[in-house]
Amino acid sequence: MAESRIDRRVYFLGLSRFIRAMGRTSSFIFLPVILFELYGMSLIEIGIFSGTATLIMAFFQYYSGKLTDKIGRRKFLIYIPIPVAISYFTMFIVIYRNMSAYFLILLWYSTVVLNALQFPAIQASVADVTDLNQRLKGFTIVRLFVNTGAAVGPLIGAFVGSINFSYIYLVTSVASVVELVVLFFAINETYTPPKEITRRTIRGTLKSSYFLLFFSIVGLIFSFLLRQRGTTFTLFIYGFEHISLIELGFIYSINGILVVALQYPIFSFMQKKMNFLYWRSVGSMIYSLSFFMIILISGFYGYMFIMGVMTVGEDFVSPTTETIITSVASYDSRGTYIGTYNMITSFGNFLGSVFGLYYLSVFRKVPDIFWEIMAGGLFIVAIMYFMIYPYYKREINISENRNILLVE
Repeated sequence: MAESRIDRRVYFLGLSRFIRAMGRTSSFIFLPVILFELYGMSLIEIGIFSGTATLIMAFFQYYSGKLTDKIGRRKFLIYIPIPVAISYFTMFIVIYRNMSAYFLILLWYSTVVLNALQFPAIQASVADVTDLNQRLKGFTIVRLFVNTGAAVGPLIGAFVGSINFSYIYLVTSVASVVELVVLFFAINETYTPPKEITRRTIRGTLKSSYFLLFFSIVGLIFSFLLRQRGTTFTLFIYGFEHISLIELGFIYSINGILVVALQYPIFSFMQKKMNFLYWRSVGSMIYSLSFFMIILISGFYGYMFIMGVMTVGEDFVSPTTETIITSVASYDSRGTYIGTYNMITSFGNFLGSVFGLYYLSVFRKVPDIFWEIMAGGLFIVAIMYFMIYPYYKREINISENRNILLVE
C-alpha cells in the first residue's frame, strides 16, 4: 500500500517555524553575550535570568496548552506574532541606546511569555493534521524548516551584531511580522474542540498517565544536563576560550546546516524500528559523547566538530519528543500533555542554567571536571529511557482505543 501524503499544512507550519527560527535563534544565542559583553553581568547573574525565563515559559506553555485544547489552535497562531514583533523592536531600541539591562531583560521575558503561549498550539497543530504513522515524519519535516532557519539565523545575527548588537533584534522583529502573514493566509483551524472536555490538573494528568510521569521525570534530568549545551557552552567558548562573535555564529549555524543534511537519512534509519524511546536513548548517548569531547578538543574547528556531533544527537532526540507525548495522549488532551511535560522539564532547564554557569565558574580553572560530570549524567539518562519503554508500549494501546471512542 502506498504511503499517504503529508497534509500540506505541515509544510506551511514548517515555513512559519523557519521564519520564526531565523530571527529568534540568534536573539536567544547572542543575548547572554550581550549581557556579558555589553552590560558586564556575571555568569551567575546571566544563569539566574536565563533560568527564570525557562520557568516563565513553562508556566505559560502549560496553561496555553490547556487553553488550546478548549478553544482551538488558530487564535494562538495569528494573534501572538504582533506583540512579539513589538517587543523585539523595543529591545532593538533599548540596546541601540544602551538603556537599562533590567528593562532589556523585562522585554526579553515578555517575548518568552508570548512565544510560550504560541508554542503548544503550533506543535499540537502538527499532531492534528497527521495520523500516528505519519507523525514522526510530520515533526521531522517541521524540524527541517526550523533548523534551516536556525542555520541562517546565527549567521545573520553574527553579521549584523558585529555592526551593532541591537540590529539582531530589529531583524527578529521583521521576521515575526512575516511569520504572521504566512500563518494568517495558509493555516486554517486544525482542531475542533469536543463539546465536553475533561478538566485536567497537572496532578490529574500525571495520574492518568504513569508513562508521562516517568517520561517527564527523566526529561527533567535530561533538560538539566542538556541545558549546558546552550548558554553555558556559548559563554564557555566565547568568554573562556575567546572564540569571536563571527566564529560563534558559524559554530551555531553548523547545527542547522547538519540537521537539514542529516535529518531525513536519520529519519529513514529510525523508521526501520519505530521505537521512539530507543532512538531517544541513542541520541542521549551521542550527546554524552559530544560533552566528553569538549575535554579533548578545542579551537574554532574543534568546536565546529563538537557542534556537529551534538547535532547528530539532536537529530535522534528532538523529533521524538512531541511524537512520544502526543502518541499517548487522547485527541482532546494533546496540548495539555505537551504543556505538562514542558512545565515539569522547565525546572531542569532552570536549575541547569543557574547551577551550570555557577559550577562552570567554580571549575573555571579545571573545566574538564564539569564537562565529565555532564557527560556521565547524559549516559545515565540514556539508560533510563530504555527502562521506561514497557510503560510507553502499554499506554499507546490505551490512547488509540480512547481516540476511536472520541471520534465515534
